[in-house]
Amino acid sequence: MTQQTNDKKWFDQLVMELRVRQVHGSAIGDTIASARELLGDTGQPAEEAFGPAREYAAALELPSEPKHDWVRKALWPSLLGLLAFLLFNQAVVSWTRSELLLVSPAQLALLATPVVLLAFLPLYLDAVIRRIWVCIGITAICVLAGILSAFMTPTTQAEAWLAIDPLPWLIGSALVMVALSTMNTIRSSHSEDDNDITDPLSGTTDSHGRGARAIVQVTNWLFPILAIAMLGLALSFR
Repeated sequence: MTQQTNDKKWFDQLVMELRVRQVHGSAIGDTIASARELLGDTGQPAEEAFGPAREYAAALELPSEPKHDWVRKALWPSLLGLLAFLLFNQAVVSWTRSELLLVSPAQLALLATPVVLLAFLPLYLDAVIRRIWVCIGITAICVLAGILSAFMTPTTQAEAWLAIDPLPWLIGSALVMVALSTMNTIRSSHSEDDNDITDPLSGTTDSHGRGARAIVQVTNWLFPILAIAMLGLALSFR
């Protein structure tokens, strides 16, 4: 039982390491099947037979996406979506109150904090994936910046650095979020077959793949969903 538990942890870590390296799902399935077949023949623990999962994954030469392709396909659209969502949040309250959108430099700096952290994600992605406290810390910083930005909103037009009509920004940011979500949904539907981890022996797909696809679809539409929630909240407190 202990060996089975340890082997499961090793295979889970191997899958994670290969995913981080953007290895195609079919290649991951072949690798897992080959490793399990060898362990079945030898009876060895996975760690003993192959070494640490991270080192084993690094030693494999498997078909994968270009190294920084995810930056173009995922990071920049996510960054644009985040910018649109932050702008929507600022505009929706002013619009529901029939007021001008007032902006201060301190408020802009705080709102830019999550954007900057996301823009530099490739530099510390490895730490985010491998250390949960890094992920929690960055999330806390983003949430705190968002909360503090609300307190930095000018109370009068004289205090504001900018005073603009919120409606065009509200509509524009909403259209950007919907367009990005639609684009990401189409892109993920075209690539999901290659991302599925399929056992080449049984032909079955990892059950986690279906759950992952559902999570991907929710993630694709996360900003529009949150924007609708913010709109409802702003209307309820109008």
